[in-house]
Amino acid sequence: MPTGGDAALGYASRLDEIGFPEFTTKLVSDTFDALIAADIRQQQAFIELLRETSKTLSSYIADTKDDIGPEEVLPFLSAVLPPADADADSPPTKLAVGSSLAAADVTTLNDALEVTDAGVASDNKVAESGNVTQPRYDAILNAVAVRIAANKYTLLTEMVKQGMLRLVVDDGTIETRLNFRAYGSDYFRANSASMSRSEFNFRAAAKSGGLVSLWVKASASTSYNSVRVSTSSTSSGSNSGVTVDIFGGVKINFHTDYLPLNPNG
Repeated sequence: MPTGGDAALGYASRLDEIGFPEFTTKLVSDTFDALIAADIRQQQAFIELLRETSKTLSSYIADTKDDIGPEEVLPFLSAVLPPADADADSPPTKLAVGSSLAAADVTTLNDALEVTDAGVASDNKVAESGNVTQPRYDAILNAVAVRIAANKYTLLTEMVKQGMLRLVVDDGTIETRLNFRAYGSDYFRANSASMSRSEFNFRAAAKSGGLVSLWVKASASTSYNSVRVSTSSTSSGSNSGVTVDIFGGVKINFHTDYLPLNPNG
């Protein structure tokens, strides 16, 4: 049976079974893949931006206005036509089917909806005074989506003019370590005890013939006691251990680099 120290050394001798080289290789390859993937994502974003801004305004609006949902339309209407008496229970905007738009409301809404140089009918001014029917309501919502799409196109073209910042890796450090602990111990204890006890008693009265002296009383007695006690206690122990540490870490130094997207802008 191996001792604790032998067991610990045996565990340590199997250190190669942990796969530390494989661990290090995967850390290096995963870091490399992450850097390449990050660079590709940046390039894809730049390509997508240039592709979208290469369209005409009318083409961009036609391609994107259907993707604009209520989460963008309602904040626009709430800012342009807020409810007259806003409270916690009031709708986000006064525009609703069955409501009525005054001339001032129509002017305000059409000024906010106006889109020029995009081939949109009536420059996107679709609001009319009077009762808001379902067709009129739908036309206004569509015009809001057109206006928001035009705003996005303007924003993207301004971004192209200004260029974009990208992350560029300068240098880095990949460090791996191993954390391995093996301990062994053995312990032995022996206890023994023995006890022996014997006792002997003898009592006898002294006699002389058949006469017993009335004045002198004689007796004889003897006794014997023996006690033997023996104890022993033995204990021994040993402990041994092996400790190896594994750490994995990546340190990457990077800076931002200006990327001009429109050299003539």
